[in-house]
Amino acid sequence: MKHLIPIHVFFLFFMFTTSSIALARSSYDVRQGDQTLPVVINPKLQRICDQTDNPVECLITTVPFLHEKAAINPVSILKIKVEAVDIKTKEALDKASKLLLYSSNSKPATFCFNICINNYKSILESKHRILDAILLGDDKQLRVELSSNVDKIYHCEDAFEEANIKSPITEVNSLLEKMITNSLTITIDMVHF
Repeated sequence: MKHLIPIHVFFLFFMFTTSSIALARSSYDVRQGDQTLPVVINPKLQRICDQTDNPVECLITTVPFLHEKAAINPVSILKIKVEAVDIKTKEALDKASKLLLYSSNSKPATFCFNICINNYKSILESKHRILDAILLGDDKQLRVELSSNVDKIYHCEDAFEEANIKSPITEVNSLLEKMITNSLTITIDMVHF
C-alpha cells in the first residue's frame, strides 16, 4: 500500500481513548502522488477517518476544506465530503469531456466516455438531494444517493472494461469511489440523526 499512516498516529489514538483527556493534534506527512503534504491532523478528524475504508484518502480530501474553527463531527465532515466529491466530479467530467473530443474516431471509446459523462452529471445533480437529506436527517435517502453514486463510478469503469479499452480515467474514478465510499461509511456508522 503506497499510502501508510505512521504508527505513531495509531499509537496516539489508542493511548488517549478517554474523553476527559484533551488530545493533542497529530502531525505527520501525507503523500499524495509525488507530493508530500505536511499536515497537522485534529484528533477528532483522525478518529472519523480511521473508521472509514480509506483513511488516508479521507484525510487528504477533507483537510483542504477545514477551517481553523470548523466543528469536527461526523455530520460536518460528511458535508465537507459532499463538497469535495462535487469538486472532484467536476474535474472528472472536464477530463472525460476533453478525452471524448479526442476519441471521436473511436465509436467504442466515445460510447464509454458518454456513459461516464452522464454518470458524472448525475452525481453532480445528486449533491442537493444529499445536502437536503443531511439537513432533514434522512439517513435512508442519504444511503440511497451515496450508494447510487458509487454504482455510477463502477458503471463508468465497467464500460471501458466491457469494450476492452484501458480506461484513461481510472485514477480519478478510483479516488471518487473511495471518497463516496468514505461518505457512505460515515453515514452508516457515525451519523445518528
